[in-house]
Amino acid sequence: MSNLIDTKYTAPIGRSYNTDATVTLITNKGKVPAQAGKILEALTNAPDHQLTVQQLIGTDAAGLDSKLDEVGLNTVQTPAKIWAFYKRRLIDQGFITVS
Repeated sequence: MSNLIDTKYTAPIGRSYNTDATVTLITNKGKVPAQAGKILEALTNAPDHQLTVQQLIGTDAAGLDSKLDEVGLNTVQTPAKIWAFYKRRLIDQGFITVS
């Protein structure tokens, strides 16, 4: 057996997010890309300007029942991919909080 192989190796956990986390809109004033704007639009239309991540991105990998689809998100990417891509930027720029 080689010394270069760790037989107890396990892969690191990739990026993940809690679908029960609440996303709250702080402001929708400012410039963002169109797809990020759809996240802000969905939150603008939501009661108390809050949605869970699951409500935002949908109940399955394809985005079934996604609030992003309800506001007309038009892309080949899934709502979950759009969320994963823009989440940090929207938080850092003060548009949303996630708790």
